Amino acid sequence: MSTNTKELVSHTITGDTREYDFQSIIPKPWAKLNVHNTSVPDEETRETVCGIDERVKVMNTRVMPNQAICKLYMRTTTSKNYVGSGFLTHDDKVVTAGHCVYDHDEGGWMDSIIVVPAKNGVSTPYGQYNAVRIAAVRAWTDSRSVRYDMGVIKLNAKVTHSGRISMNLANSDRVTVCGYPADRDLGIFQYRMEDIIEKTNDGRLYYHIDTYGGQSGCPVLKNSNTSIAIHNYGGCPNKASDFYQQFIDEVTAF
Repeated sequence: MSTNTKELVSHTITGDTREYDFQSIIPKPWAKLNVHNTSVPDEETRETVCGIDERVKVMNTRVMPNQAICKLYMRTTTSKNYVGSGFLTHDDKVVTAGHCVYDHDEGGWMDSIIVVPAKNGVSTPYGQYNAVRIAAVRAWTDSRSVRYDMGVIKLNAKVTHSGRISMNLANSDRVTVCGYPADRDLGIFQYRMEDIIEKTNDGRLYYHIDTYGGQSGCPVLKNSNTSIAIHNYGGCPNKASDFYQQFIDEVTAF
């Protein structure tokens, strides 16, 4: 069942909500690494390590912003499994990339999503949650616009800690990207990197911050409590879609 709002197209999850057997997951195949093909826009390239890998492992996920950054396990309607990242903006809402909730190549809306806030190796300090509703920007679902590859997840319960990352329209010359790359330590630890960025008038941010499959949907952080964009693509420079007021308002109301 799908319903429309002004900017977001939403969908109610009715698929399998059984818990995943995390011990059986082989992380690299779960990362959607090769989305670049003749049917996909040129800019929709896999996330990329740009030269020497400068990502730093996060040791403590019980502090901000790390406690608000989430590991995502997504299952498509075609029974394929992928991993991604997201971040808590409200008690029961996680912002992520549009392709983490709606995959054009795999039947559209995800069949199920498990969200694990602050996952740190085998530790899940705040438990895990199921998605009950998901939404993506209409320009992503309808026309696969990479600028609008943005989405949101509504959880089945409120997350137990108080840390939240706000969405902000502010500019910044330097940012941190932090998420769950599938190529490092089995994909179950957060990695972060800070660097300068370039913002253009096409609504996107460009940077040489190292990323990998599994980091799609993680925040582009101005500081520990504020994100200015959603990381979603590679290509060196790697790329993010920045926030705009209508998206922020509709996520808040979702």
